Amino acid sequence: MKQGLRVLFAVAAASLLWSNQAVAGDQGTVYLSPGLIYYKAPDEQSIGIDDAELGGGLAVGFPVSERINIELLAGRTKLDYDLPGGNGSDNSDLLWLDVLYLISNSNGWSPFLLFGAGRTELKFDDVRDSEKDTQLNAGAGVFKNLTERLALRGDIRLMYSPDQEDIQPFAFVGLTAFMGEIGGAAAIGDTDGDGVLDPDDKCPNTPPGTRVGPDGCELDSDGDGIVDSLDKCPGTPPGLAVDAEGCPPAAPEAAAAPELAETVTIDLNLEFDFDSAQLRTSHYPEIDEVTAFMKQFPGSVAVLEGHTDARGTDAYNQSLSERRASAVLEDMVTRGGIARERLSSKGMGESQPIDTNDTDEGRQHNRRVSAKISNGQ
Repeated sequence: MKQGLRVLFAVAAASLLWSNQAVAGDQGTVYLSPGLIYYKAPDEQSIGIDDAELGGGLAVGFPVSERINIELLAGRTKLDYDLPGGNGSDNSDLLWLDVLYLISNSNGWSPFLLFGAGRTELKFDDVRDSEKDTQLNAGAGVFKNLTERLALRGDIRLMYSPDQEDIQPFAFVGLTAFMGEIGGAAAIGDTDGDGVLDPDDKCPNTPPGTRVGPDGCELDSDGDGIVDSLDKCPGTPPGLAVDAEGCPPAAPEAAAAPELAETVTIDLNLEFDFDSAQLRTSHYPEIDEVTAFMKQFPGSVAVLEGHTDARGTDAYNQSLSERRASAVLEDMVTRGGIARERLSSKGMGESQPIDTNDTDEGRQHNRRVSAKISNGQ
C-alpha cells in the first residue's frame, strides 16, 4: 500500500506539471481533494477490531469531460485491535479508483454520482499477517464552489466486499483545489456570463446583455424561429410563416418572379457537435437565411451538402454527413415552409474540408452544411 501511495503522489505531481501547460479548450485539468474519511472494515474482518474509525484521505481527480471525472482515492485510518495473539493499534490503508458523474451545476452546487473499486489493507503489527480485501463502492456526493479554484466536497457511499460478502458505510469530506486551466467538476463556470452554466448552455458565447432562455440561447418570444434581436416584426401570430427578419412575406406581385442567373453557394455556419447531426436553436438564423433566399426566388432549388471532420472512418463520416444535410432539409420543410420537392440532400463526408483537421477549432469548422441554390427551371 505504501508503494501505491507513492505512485499516487507521483501521478499527482506529474499531473500538476501537465495542468500548468494546459491550453484553452481542454475539458479540465487535475484537482486535489484532501479530507477526512470515515471507514468501517467488513464484519468478518472486524473480529477483534474496534468500530469504524476516522482517518485522512487524498483524492486526485482528472475531469475527462464536462460531466465525468476519474478519481484516485488514497486513505488511512487508525486500526485498534484486540486479538488472541495480542492487542494494539495499526493502520488500515485503502487505494480506490472511482468514476464520478456530475448531474448538474446550479448556483455553485454540483451533485454527483460515483462508483469504483480498489484494495484495502488491514494491518495488525506483528500479531498476525495483514489482510488485503478487494472492495467495490458506490454512492453520491456534492461539490460546493467557494471560489473559482476552491470547493467543498463530500460524499457518502456503500462499500461492498465480495470476499466477505458484506456491505459497510463509507464517507469522505474535504476541500477541492483546481489546478491549471479551469474546467470540469465544480469548476464549471458561465463563460459567456448569460446566467446559464456551461454544461447546460446550448448556445455558448452569446453577446453580453443578450436575453436568453434556460438553454442559454437567445429568446424567440413569438416562436416564429427568428431570435428577438433579429426579429423586425415581433408578436407575429403562431404558425405564420415569416422571412429571415421575422416578418410575413410580402404578397407576390403580378410581375414574373425573379430567377437566379447562376448557382449560389451559401455555407451555413452550423458547426455541429462532434459525432452529432442534432440541430441547435442557435442554428436557426443560419438556416433561415437560406430559406429567405429561396423564397425570393420561387423557382429555385437547393442541394444541401453535409460535411464532417476527418476523425472516424470514411464510411461512417459519409453516413454522418448525410444525416446532417438531411436534418437541415427537414427543418427547412417543417419550420421554414419550403416545398420538399425543391430540396435534396447528400453527404460529402470528410472530402471537402474548409479548415485544418489538426486542431479542435479547425475540425469544428469542418462540421457544417452548405446549400447550393440554382434555378430549377
